[in-house]
Amino acid sequence: MALSTIERSMRDALHAAQADMVRRVEQMVAMPTGFGHTEGLDALRELLRARLVALGASIELVPADPRPTWVDHAPGLDARAPTLIARRTDGCSGPHLLLCAHIDTVHDPRGPFQALQPRGDGALVGPGCVDMKGGVEVMLSALEALERAGVRAAWTVLLVSDEESGSFGSAAAIAREAAKYHRAFVVEPATPKGDLVVQRSGSGQFVIEAFGRAAHAGRDFASGVSAVQALAKAVLAAGALADAGKGHIVNIGPLQGGVATNIVPDAARAWGNMRFPDEAAGRALCESIAALASGGERDVPRVRVQHVLNRPAKPCTDAVRALGERAQAVAADLGLQVGLASTGGVSDANMIQHAGPPTLDGLGVRGGNLHRDDEFMWPDSLPERASLLAILLARESALPA
Repeated sequence: MALSTIERSMRDALHAAQADMVRRVEQMVAMPTGFGHTEGLDALRELLRARLVALGASIELVPADPRPTWVDHAPGLDARAPTLIARRTDGCSGPHLLLCAHIDTVHDPRGPFQALQPRGDGALVGPGCVDMKGGVEVMLSALEALERAGVRAAWTVLLVSDEESGSFGSAAAIAREAAKYHRAFVVEPATPKGDLVVQRSGSGQFVIEAFGRAAHAGRDFASGVSAVQALAKAVLAAGALADAGKGHIVNIGPLQGGVATNIVPDAARAWGNMRFPDEAAGRALCESIAALASGGERDVPRVRVQHVLNRPAKPCTDAVRALGERAQAVAADLGLQVGLASTGGVSDANMIQHAGPPTLDGLGVRGGNLHRDDEFMWPDSLPERASLLAILLARESALPA
């Protein structure tokens, strides 16, 4: 299928606007949004809110729900930022389409990595440029291209503020909103080859806590009961549950235990993450992790386990594959080749698809080194991916719900 006149005009306008797109990403990257940094998140959310209002969207801010207190292993995380929902559905026919992006990053708002800079080979390096402020720009530029072309698609945008820390505060809002839509699109970064993501593992968090009896290591060692040793046994048992070949991942770290080498430690903790390919595997891993607990409240040593499956697996259903193949057709019309990929990484696409709509992910920019201080993006992928998304949304809006 060849590009229509409207589709060619959107593509050409987006490619002509590459410099403006880079400038806007530079502006977003300069707003630190890691570690739940309230000032940066509020500033970026307001910047994006203005662009969405200009497109005729109504805005709702949904307060964050509380996080489980045991999940966080380091102080300083502020995950109370709201979820922004921008709806543009009134007077629009066709299926209702949901788009999702997160505006937080993993980068220290007080660290040295703060700006978008050229790398020397054409790439741009900056905190969150690929994960996923470049994707945010792809999404908004695509919607603006639709507006200029007069394509009246019914869409809603979710801007999530705590994806990198597990989406605990936004999960309920995501699920409630996602259930209303026919298809969904997430602008997480593309795979290194530029492929789209149709399947993701599920993810869960857990903490193992061990309790013992403190004692002076020199004078009264025999009276002590080491929580660190009890924790070590439980950690080794948890690690033995992993089977990478089956997609069963159990990763442990960080760990805490003891306050001095001459004191038998009475408390120790280890935090972990598990990944699983489907619901049954997730339940089985949870049961096995929970079975590591031992002892009663007055016993020493004793081990306590807390866990949560916060992102269900995202399978490649027939509807998801069909959606991916329609995106591949758009890419081919643009002269691009993109595959359909599976990944062990998780995103808000997991929760969106679990709530109902088939969800296509990986529509963001091409780049690499995610979560590192040399994270980079290819600037020419901004108009490339925005063209792909804009034309895909235009075609999807013309299909039956």
